Amino acid sequence: MSIGRTAAKILVGGAAVLALSGAGQAYAGAGENLDSSVYGASAWSHGTNGQVAVKDTARDSHSVYTLYDRRYNTGLRLDNSKGYSYTVYSGMDEINYVRKVTACVNVQLSPDRCGPDDRPGDGI
Repeated sequence: MSIGRTAAKILVGGAAVLALSGAGQAYAGAGENLDSSVYGASAWSHGTNGQVAVKDTARDSHSVYTLYDRRYNTGLRLDNSKGYSYTVYSGMDEINYVRKVTACVNVQLSPDRCGPDDRPGDGI
């Protein structure tokens, strides 16, 4: 009977570890740095991911923007037309934290250039 009790304790302990690790992964997105860049633009959300930033990184006539998603909102856009080396920040909201960023360059009369999406846990 002692083998049965020991096995039961191991199973219960293992289930608890799996449950806790799964809960940790579900929340991991609220603290993982998110970064996206393309020639001319850089976008990021760091720390608690409460806000997103987009910076113009090229001396050209193109404005830049980031496409981003928050925990409760998708398809958001933050524009930066201030020019080279300027950074624009969104509002801060740590509850409705940023879940995806994509840096883009607004190319006049041509398709826009965008970097890769960065989402929590995607390895980018």
